[in-house]
Amino acid sequence: MGIYDREYLKVGPRSASGVGSLRFVSFNTWLIIANVAVFVLQMALPARVYSVPAAQAPIAMDPVTAYGHLSMFTAIRSLEVWRLVTFQFLHGSPMHLLFNMFGLYVFGSLVEQYLGFKRYAAFYLVCGICGGLLFLILTLLGGIGMNIPGVLQLSEAAPLVGASAGVFGVIMACAFLEPKAIVDPLPILPVGIPMKYFAYGYVAIAAANLVMGGRNAGGDAAHLGGAIAGYFFIRNTHLLHDFFDVFTRSDTREARRSGSGGGGAGERSPASPAEVDAILAKIKAQGLHSLSERERTVLRRATLNRR
Repeated sequence: MGIYDREYLKVGPRSASGVGSLRFVSFNTWLIIANVAVFVLQMALPARVYSVPAAQAPIAMDPVTAYGHLSMFTAIRSLEVWRLVTFQFLHGSPMHLLFNMFGLYVFGSLVEQYLGFKRYAAFYLVCGICGGLLFLILTLLGGIGMNIPGVLQLSEAAPLVGASAGVFGVIMACAFLEPKAIVDPLPILPVGIPMKYFAYGYVAIAAANLVMGGRNAGGDAAHLGGAIAGYFFIRNTHLLHDFFDVFTRSDTREARRSGSGGGGAGERSPASPAEVDAILAKIKAQGLHSLSERERTVLRRATLNRR
C-alpha cells in the first residue's frame, strides 16, 4: 500500500486518525485543551472597563484578556514581555477559537510526529512569539509616522489575541514535510489541494490583506510572522533544542549537552554532512514520506548530534 493510500495522510476533516487525530499524550492535544479551557474562563468572567493611558477611551474586556493580550503599550512601554506567550492562548470569539483549533487538529499532529513532543512545543511557541514580534514592529513603525503598505496604523493599545501565528507556522511546516499531501478542508470541494499550494496560498492571502490594510491587518501581521518562523525553524530544527533551557540551571544544561554528545561503543558513527544534505534534498523534492526507515534514522541521529 502506498503511503498516500493510508488514511492518516488524507489531511482534512474526513481523516479518522493520524493527521488530525487527538492523542491525549501529545502536546498538540494539550494545546487544544488549554486554549479551550482559557476561552471558557474568558467567557465565564464578567467584562470590566480598563483605563489604558495609550487608548483614546476606556477599554472593556474580561480580566483574562486584559492581563494576557499583547499590544505595543503593554509589551514595549510596560515591558510585560510574557504577553508574547499569553496572547497565543486567548481568543476573541467562538469562531476565532474554532478555526484555530481546527487548524491545530488537522495539521498539528503531523508536525509533532516529526519533531517530537518537546521540540514541537518549542516550535509552536516560537512561531507565536515571532508573530507577536512582527505585529509589534509594524505597529511601532506606524507609530513613528511611517506610512507605507504593510505598516500598521494602529493605536498603541490595539490588542492582539489568538493562536493563529502558531497555526500558520504549523501549516508552513506541513508544506515542507508533506508538500504533495492532499488537503481537503471542505467536504463540498470536488478536489483536494496539494499541501504546499494550500499553505503558500493561505500566506499570500494574509500578506495581501496586510499590504492593503484590510480589516484584520494586525492579525495578518502576526500570521506572516508565524509563517516566516515556521518556514525557517522546520528547516533548522536543531535551533529548537535549547528553547526550554532558560528554565534550567546552566550546569544542568552543560551536563546534558556533554552527555548527549557521547555514545556507547555499539552506536553507529554519525552520518557524513553529504549524506545528511542528500536526505534533506530528498525531503524538499519528494516530501518526508519518501524517506526509507534508514534515512529517517540517519536524519534523527544527525539532528540530535547538532544540539
